[in-house]
Amino acid sequence: MADSKSTEVDAIYYDVSPYIIILLRMFNFIVLLMAVVSLVICIVQGKENNTYYLLAANTGISGIVCLVVNWWYKSGDLGPEKYWYIFLVGTVILFQCITTDIFVYRVLPPPEPTNAPYHPSVRPRNFTINWFSLLEASTKPHFGLDDITTAPSR
Repeated sequence: MADSKSTEVDAIYYDVSPYIIILLRMFNFIVLLMAVVSLVICIVQGKENNTYYLLAANTGISGIVCLVVNWWYKSGDLGPEKYWYIFLVGTVILFQCITTDIFVYRVLPPPEPTNAPYHPSVRPRNFTINWFSLLEASTKPHFGLDDITTAPSR
């Protein structure tokens, strides 16, 4: 008869099912792959628009957050029943990577020309001010723009 305090050699006890652990590892690999692709895309396209470097930094920081959460889970700081939290953080980072890729590769349509009527309150701003008109303006009172010479149109 076996002792009630002894454990059987072949007995396996899990905190979390091994299938969930395998699924979690595959999910983490997909998140890592998407984050690296998004980071590279932002850095490569950064020469066109400097704000893409900010997106690359944001993606990198989010990847670090994912690594920290996984480290907490591995070290035991995050309980074994909290595996769903890793799925939640990974899903948010996946969504962020997808929207980042869409934002970087979006194609804006060219602005359409409008046939708006001329409005008299909108004046062309192609005039120059020389030193003589500034000197006159500072020495004599006037109320109009008569002494400002307009630049010749090209």
